[in-house]
Amino acid sequence: MDKKVSSNNLIIPVYINEKIVLDMLAIVEDGFSTVSQVNYTMQKESTNGEKAGVSVSTSATLLSKLLKLDVSGNVDHSGKKGETENIIREKIHTNASLLSKFRSMLIENKAIKTNSNIKDIQVGDFIEVSGQLEKNPLVNYLELFVDFIKLANNLSDEPELGTKKQANAQKSSNYKIIKQIETFRSELIQSGTIDFVLSDSNGTVVLSAQEQYLENDNISEIIGGRFRVLGKVISVCPDESESIDLLRKSSLSVVSEGLLNKMFSGLNNDETKQFNLPELRTRIPGPALIVIPIAIFA
Repeated sequence: MDKKVSSNNLIIPVYINEKIVLDMLAIVEDGFSTVSQVNYTMQKESTNGEKAGVSVSTSATLLSKLLKLDVSGNVDHSGKKGETENIIREKIHTNASLLSKFRSMLIENKAIKTNSNIKDIQVGDFIEVSGQLEKNPLVNYLELFVDFIKLANNLSDEPELGTKKQANAQKSSNYKIIKQIETFRSELIQSGTIDFVLSDSNGTVVLSAQEQYLENDNISEIIGGRFRVLGKVISVCPDESESIDLLRKSSLSVVSEGLLNKMFSGLNNDETKQFNLPELRTRIPGPALIVIPIAIFA
C-alpha cells in the first residue's frame, strides 16, 4: 500500500523513553496493538505457487518485555493466472515508528508547542525545541577540572633534590581533591538521570534525561550536535527573578548559596582562571524550563 512519506516523520532518535511513548499511545487510543492485520486483494499474474515466510522478534527492549512481541507467520498463495485473492499480512511497529506516530498525533491535534516564548509555556505542556545540546555545566566543569589536575600531575617536572617531599605532598593533595570531586559528581548523577542544556533566543531548557534510554549509552554522541527534543514541561522560570538549581538532585541542594560559594571558591581562583575552563555555574537563570524529554532525535 502506497503511503506519502515526509522527511519530517522519518526521525532518527538518539534518545527515546519507550515507556512514556507506550503509555501515551495507550491512553489516547484506549489500548493499542503493535501488530496490525492488513487485508488486501492481489491480482495473480502467474500460475506458479508462491509462499513467503515471516519471522520477526524484537530486541530486548521495554517494548518486547511489556508486550512479549514475537511474531511469526506465513503468506501462502497459489492459483490460476488472472484470479484475485485476499492476502493477510502483519505490520509490526518499532519504538521509533511508535514515536513518530505519537508525535504526528500531537501535531495534528495542535497539542504541541514549538518555538514558543517561555512566558507562554505552562507546566504540563508538550513542547518541541531544537538546538545544540550541552552537558550539565556543573558536571562538565567538574570533569574538566579533574582532567586538568591529572594532566598537571603527569606533566610536572621531576622535583629537585630537597623538594621531593614537598612535591609528593602536593600530588597527594591533588589526588585527594580528585577523589572528592569525583564523589560529588557521582552524587549529581546517582539517580540515573543526567541534565542536558539547550539554549536559544527564547531562553534555556534543562532536560532531565534518564541515561538508560540513551542510544548505545553514549553521551558523547549527542553533545555538541544539533537535535530536536520532544518533551513535557515540569517547571517554568519565566524571568530572571527565578532560576533552576543544578544541585537539586544532590544533598547540597539544602546548603545556602553563601556556603556553596565558599565551597567552590577553591575551584574558581586565579590559578584556574589561566586555563580554558568554562564558567562554574550552579544555577541556570530564567527564563528557563525543566523538561522531561520523551525523545531526542535528528
